[in-house]
Amino acid sequence: MTEASVDEQEEADQSAIKRGVRPSVFMRDLRPELYSDTQNRISYALTASELEFALETVTSRNETHKFETFCRRLCQGSICPNLRPQSGPEGGGDSKADADSFPVADEISERFYFGDANGGSEEWAFAFSAQKTWSRKVRSDIDGLIATGRKYDRIYFVTSRAARSKDRARIENELTKKHGVPVKILDRAWIVAQIIEERREDLAHNYLSVGQVVEESSRLGPEDYSRAQQLEDIERDIATGHFRATR
Repeated sequence: MTEASVDEQEEADQSAIKRGVRPSVFMRDLRPELYSDTQNRISYALTASELEFALETVTSRNETHKFETFCRRLCQGSICPNLRPQSGPEGGGDSKADADSFPVADEISERFYFGDANGGSEEWAFAFSAQKTWSRKVRSDIDGLIATGRKYDRIYFVTSRAARSKDRARIENELTKKHGVPVKILDRAWIVAQIIEERREDLAHNYLSVGQVVEESSRLGPEDYSRAQQLEDIERDIATGHFRATR
């Protein structure tokens, strides 16, 4: 490196420090191929029975707000990523929704690789509840959402309680016909399937405080894998006598 190049590098380092960027981070951005790209990955231990017990006892542990945050994050990861929380003294405040979708440009929604269709263009409302009488709660919540006068294209109701599929389907049809808006009820079985089967245990651990971190493993990055393969090739050539030093 020439003297001028050294001076330019020092100036760049000083500029990065003034901007609040650490030199190591700055150099990684500048020359990522020179640094390891192996990433650490955390694993969680959580059973379906543990999660079901936590969902059953949400109200007795006074963790309704934590459950609502958990549901919103879960719905963002499985149904509609463009959700915003609603604020208010109780539940969803004046909007009566605990969360709702906001419109995004087609260029953005086309990049959604998960979730239900039309989440980027339609207006969806989400209500979350841990009340034991979920059938009564879903009716009152849907009635309240419709009473606001907002033209929702779809309404989701997520409950921590177990709901028989027969009752769930009957109430969905009843509310859909009554209000002319598709209503979908998602119960505890859906939550457990999304967390356990889809490997989203981190949401339950971070927002419901259930499950345990069991290990932190490393995922070998493509650059590190390529370097490891090159090293194996060199060591094999040396061991077999195929390696020839060049002057």
